[in-house]
Amino acid sequence: MPTCAEIKAWRSLHRGKGRRETGCFLAEGRRLVGEMLEWPGRTVAVLHTDAAGDEPELEALLARAVTLGVRTEAVPEATIQTLADAATPQPVLAIGEVPAYGWDDVDDGAVVLLDGVQDPGNVGVLVRSALALGAAAVVGVGETADPWGPKALRASAGASLRGPVFRTDTRDAVEWLAGRRIPIWVAAADAPPLEGPPAGPVALALGSEAHGVSASLRAAAARVVSVPLTRGVESLNVASAGAILLDRMRTGRPLG
Repeated sequence: MPTCAEIKAWRSLHRGKGRRETGCFLAEGRRLVGEMLEWPGRTVAVLHTDAAGDEPELEALLARAVTLGVRTEAVPEATIQTLADAATPQPVLAIGEVPAYGWDDVDDGAVVLLDGVQDPGNVGVLVRSALALGAAAVVGVGETADPWGPKALRASAGASLRGPVFRTDTRDAVEWLAGRRIPIWVAAADAPPLEGPPAGPVALALGSEAHGVSASLRAAAARVVSVPLTRGVESLNVASAGAILLDRMRTGRPLG
């Protein structure tokens, strides 16, 4: 049974401060726990209610955790309710160590920069879309929501566990990209529409819907692009716009 100190520490994982202090994150539900049992990072513990034994699929998931040597604990439903961030929590969750991704983990390919995207749901969806569409990394700068927060992780459907996803500051990102001659393309509603794919890898910068990317990042951009919209439609959700631009950059299909 987890100690009171462990429960207190794990409850703090709802907040960025708690994740920074412990170096851990909280993953809720069958899908995310299953993803964690397949990733190369460290899963600290898997917690479940007694009801898990009545569900064959979940029972098999827990058996795999035991086989892998992961600490697996049956806890009261009230403990799951206390730890979970979701309004209606599933009977299983896990605690993992935040992976120490960085620039050394970025392979050739597009890089997605999230600049000031504060909604964790949008961050999670963008991580999922970017990695599904072949991006080499997703990098948060500015006031972007933590991709390892519970809401962002749920929205990513576990994609964060399968690729380099990390945060840094804008200057570091600009310098790293410049050093590798990777141009920055900024997405902005008032820009010319994207007409064709890039000749090589680029960094697609996506900002908040209210403010766009920062002035410093836009100043470093080689190009500013947009998704052409039907007359009368002012803008797209940043997650939708980002996925469309990434797909068109990858396939070269026209946007018009």
